[in-house]
Amino acid sequence: MDSGNPRQIPEVLPVTELLARLPGRNTGRFGRAGDPWNLLFLGTDAALGAALEAGGWTRLPDTYLGSVIGGLAQILRGRKLTLFPPMNFYSLFGRFQDRNWVLVTTPILQRHHFRLWKIPFTDPEGRQVWWGSANYDMAARFWDFSHVPDPDADAERDFIGKTLVGAPQVAMQTVMSSPNVPRSGENDKGYPFFTDGRVLVVQLCG
Repeated sequence: MDSGNPRQIPEVLPVTELLARLPGRNTGRFGRAGDPWNLLFLGTDAALGAALEAGGWTRLPDTYLGSVIGGLAQILRGRKLTLFPPMNFYSLFGRFQDRNWVLVTTPILQRHHFRLWKIPFTDPEGRQVWWGSANYDMAARFWDFSHVPDPDADAERDFIGKTLVGAPQVAMQTVMSSPNVPRSGENDKGYPFFTDGRVLVVQLCG
């Protein structure tokens, strides 16, 4: 589904309508179709951040420079390197991602990660809607400063759900199908992916 103009979609949508009408992929390099949609959060920025931090996630800086500076500071302090390398930028509705979250397994080489967009919709309860795509970085590709993703997008989606179990900010989470998510394909860098087309829906307290 083409992302189109978000103003063409009503401002307030129930989850079932969101799943039916939001785009199934973001946009990557050179305008190519990027990663599949597999996350939907409903709640405030504060509740979202608190829940993810409780789950062990680290928010990356919003710029490349910020990530480099943050990473150097961690090295100098002898801390685990989580803020470097930065994420590449993808777009949705013509905007780059608003949030980048990581859970590092091997510094620089391997990490769980996802991007989130704060999109201009709320659900009937007035909760902010966040669209997200997640995958696991299995290895670094140094020649263009990117990572090789695990093609199983569902495994990362399910992993994220497990990390949020018990977080006090999470009211409920479930996995729901979206007709707009492609079941298989390649991202903008030519890496394959496959999915069952379901999205992790996380309702936050706030």
